[in-house]
Amino acid sequence: MNESIPDPYRPTARRNLRAIVAACVVIGLAALSARGDGPPTDPTTVRLEAATARLEAAAGRLEAAAARPAPATDEKPPFPPATPWSVVRVNKKVGDAVVRIDVAQEIYVDGKRTLRRGIGSGVIIDDAGHVLTNFHVAGRSAELYVTLASKERIGATLVGDDHWTDLAVVQINMDEVKRKGVTLSWAPLGESRTLLTGQDVMAIGTPFGLNRTTTLGQVSNNERTFYPERMTIDMTREENLETGDFSNWIQMDTPINPGNSGGPLVDLNGFVVGINTRGGGQNLNFAIPIDTAKPVIAAILKSAGPEKKGRVDRSDLGIDFKPLQDLETFYDVDIDKGVLVNSVDPLGAANKAGLRSQDILMSVNGQPTNCRFPEEIAPVRLMIANLPIGSTVDLEFRRGKKTMHASAKTLKLQSVFGEQKELKVWGMSVREVTRAYASDAQLDDDTGVAIETLNDGHPAAEADLQRDDIIHAVDGKPVPDLDEFLRLYKLSVAKHAAKVGLDIHRGHGDEFKVMTVTYDAGTGGDEKAGAAAPPSTQAAN
Repeated sequence: MNESIPDPYRPTARRNLRAIVAACVVIGLAALSARGDGPPTDPTTVRLEAATARLEAAAGRLEAAAARPAPATDEKPPFPPATPWSVVRVNKKVGDAVVRIDVAQEIYVDGKRTLRRGIGSGVIIDDAGHVLTNFHVAGRSAELYVTLASKERIGATLVGDDHWTDLAVVQINMDEVKRKGVTLSWAPLGESRTLLTGQDVMAIGTPFGLNRTTTLGQVSNNERTFYPERMTIDMTREENLETGDFSNWIQMDTPINPGNSGGPLVDLNGFVVGINTRGGGQNLNFAIPIDTAKPVIAAILKSAGPEKKGRVDRSDLGIDFKPLQDLETFYDVDIDKGVLVNSVDPLGAANKAGLRSQDILMSVNGQPTNCRFPEEIAPVRLMIANLPIGSTVDLEFRRGKKTMHASAKTLKLQSVFGEQKELKVWGMSVREVTRAYASDAQLDDDTGVAIETLNDGHPAAEADLQRDDIIHAVDGKPVPDLDEFLRLYKLSVAKHAAKVGLDIHRGHGDEFKVMTVTYDAGTGGDEKAGAAAPPSTQAAN
């Protein structure tokens, strides 16, 4: 049932008006007493009487206005107000679903696989014990524990992750939950597209590892973009994973701190509307919209298996875009029509289709790609990412005054930073050469593997191998990809090869290196990645 909005100021206004009228009467009586029965002659008295008359008239008008009933309206407030009771109610509804996450993430340093420990937040999103959090909190995790509102510490595993959106899904060990007799609470997911600037929102999490903390603030902007800056997740000094390309951010002044990452941003109806991700200081804090998270959650859960991590696959055309704001006249295009092709990946689908830098992409499969303002870049990227991988699409574009069409076959989106593996015996870690890596490094193709880190004093370093060398062959056998390289490595270690020849590409030339390899007793081909002592605990942010 719709109700009119009560006016809390109306009773106070009436009391004030009555006081004004009373004051006017007193002033008028004083003036009449001062002048007697004759006409006023004193200038002060004349001005006083005039002022009194004006006050009496104004008071009468205000009293009449105050006496009128408030107009009936069916309009509801656009969002609930942040009253103390509503904050307590929402915190009680959602707070028990918020967990602290203790994590050991897999990274590679000095040619070795090691574990980096950290803490963050997460929110349970269903009765199956799935926890939504950030990639930079739980992505690539080797060990996971969650601490519930009941202070029970439960083991967990990584279901899947997606660095492009900085999201990850974790599974709480439900057998342990049942064994301990713990009852899980979970938070409902809302919608972020309906958020309004000025709307009250709450951030719940475990900043600095402290027990659940709730802060209150307002949405400052519901489609914040950082364009032209490309956001990254800094896993190590050398590894900066791409993120934030396919959605804008929720900007809010709700305080968050290190350790809040992965916790929920909640509206005053008690629904999760975002995942707190970045604290910028000076009341500049950012959350991933829950509308961005929902399809990522679904894709991770659908693709995950008992021995397979869930993931999100996307299409790519190999185009870097630029908004056309203030450039329409230069390129002679209508306002709000098309998007500027800023650059084209040499190994990408668009380049093979004939697109060039400075073309204006008008549509993909007839769907407009209008992008005048920076915040419109992410939706265009998302539209392309959602195309079926390997599908043929029609690209309509402007080149000069000509409108042209081209067909392109979408490729699978790849990060510059591909999968990484440790080679303990040789003392190095290598990474797959992705199409994006090859373009970034100006390579001719995406074959081979790239050396990522080296362990001083071990065979690879002693053979003068360097970071970013591309290994194209092992003992004369070609290395088309990471899987084949790992197979050749294991064969070499299994037969205890004392000398190993490597064909490498360095800079603009090719070289041949020979490693001298020694073996400890018991070294075999089927080696396991070695765990290392973890560095000091860090708070994820």
